[in-house]
Amino acid sequence: MAFHLPSGLGYADAPAVWVVDDDEDDRLFISSAFEDTERPISVITLTDGDQLLPELATCVRLPQLILLDINMNRQNGFDTLTQLRSTPTFAHLPVVMFSTSSDNVDRQRSLALGANQFMTKPANYNQLVSVLKGLADTWAIA
Repeated sequence: MAFHLPSGLGYADAPAVWVVDDDEDDRLFISSAFEDTERPISVITLTDGDQLLPELATCVRLPQLILLDINMNRQNGFDTLTQLRSTPTFAHLPVVMFSTSSDNVDRQRSLALGANQFMTKPANYNQLVSVLKGLADTWAIA
């Protein structure tokens, strides 16, 4: 698991957003965009869905939000979400399916499996920053 803590004081105690995405560029862009929201948010990244539950089981503090990609190599986002929602300790955690997909079938399946929200990844960095600011507001992060 890679940890990304934005520079500055107090981020170690900041609320955490976990990003589960097998695309390294997407993880880096999302982490950087959270820095540009100018909120004290620590971003923890995981490279595949099969890492989420084991990491949650051993973490010191649960995330305030999980951004979960759908298409990952070892365990996709749908299977990961299903496992998360069937684990009582973690079933309450807010999950936003954050995917390149804009397919309504993926949206409906995500929501049916218990995602709190489904969002298509924005096309450019400025839009990404804006979307992440909105998510931080919606989920009262910071």
